[in-house]
Amino acid sequence: MPLLMCPSEECKVNKAGGRLYLQTRGSKFIKFRELKIQEHSDQVPVGNIPQSMTVIAKGETTRLVVLGDHVAITGVFLPMMKTGFRQLTQGLLSATFLEAHRIVKMNKTEDDEMGDEELTDKEIRALSDEPDAYDKRSSSLAPEIYGHEDIKKAPLLLLVGGVDCTPQGMKIRGNINILLMGDPGVAKSQMLGYIDRLNAPQSQYTTGRGSLGVGLTAAVMKDPLTGEKILEGGALVLANKGV
Repeated sequence: MPLLMCPSEECKVNKAGGRLYLQTRGSKFIKFRELKIQEHSDQVPVGNIPQSMTVIAKGETTRLVVLGDHVAITGVFLPMMKTGFRQLTQGLLSATFLEAHRIVKMNKTEDDEMGDEELTDKEIRALSDEPDAYDKRSSSLAPEIYGHEDIKKAPLLLLVGGVDCTPQGMKIRGNINILLMGDPGVAKSQMLGYIDRLNAPQSQYTTGRGSLGVGLTAAVMKDPLTGEKILEGGALVLANKGV
């Protein structure tokens, strides 16, 4: 924060304590953004909670990422110094953050590598003309699960998605929602787990408490830096355009 009282020797000797006012015209403001990065869900040790960390981005690094991106961040690991009364009570303990110098989106590069194998329109049309295209695709979904031919077709449609816009230009939701119900041990979660692995870059796997209202959409949190209220995205927000 900017200084409030004049720190010069003269003011201290005379006990003048002149107030300082911020000259906004003479100041240079830079873009600032605080990011929270969290450990990848695949890499969390069994029974542990994913660790998270604060990243501070300044200048042009602020606009590079959106919620749910996989990133590689290069920067300096620094302590966040506590001030005032808290510093006296808590001694040398301090929170840490990473000052980002370079942010690289990971899912972009993964997509580029896969780009060589992408099918052209012609090939896709040729596939769709096969007599048993639908059955073939659905039976190759989670092949380790035997049977369930009808049920496998639903997750397949979920992955492919539908038409978001009618010819008249009316917007509709083209993606379907699925609820699988059945006895324990009939591979419901296995099937959904397979889809999560298949659609990896933007998919989220959540259970129990994480799938209640707050865990799904957004939670209101208090920003520790400024004390303002902020929204923290849930599973639905993180898995946007994914599953």
